[in-house]
Amino acid sequence: MESQSIISTEDVINIMINSNEDIMRLKLLSKFFKGFADYNRLCIFESLLEGEKTVSDIIEETGFHQSKISNHLKCLRDSDLVDAKQEGKFIYYSIKDEKIKTILSISKELLKDTSEEKYNCLKY
Repeated sequence: MESQSIISTEDVINIMINSNEDIMRLKLLSKFFKGFADYNRLCIFESLLEGEKTVSDIIEETGFHQSKISNHLKCLRDSDLVDAKQEGKFIYYSIKDEKIKTILSISKELLKDTSEEKYNCLKY
């Protein structure tokens, strides 16, 4: 006779907790990558790679309207990718962590190694 394994209530709860933690971790990761998933935000990142900037500086470099810059900076701050520091009447924005610069650099390297046909998918 084959023995059946019996899963305890505690085991089921642990599986559910671990599953919920995985779901939350993936949702956080998704929110994190959302910050990188937009052309406008990538342009802002490019501007901030040179150092901290005001909205006016970013407007000058990107050519985007103030409202667009402000909306995207809010997303980047909500995603915990950009810091804001107020000095007098100006707010200076900067990339929050050097690792973010590394992610951007690695992304550029990956694109160099990938042909245009492979990454130029306009459906997404």
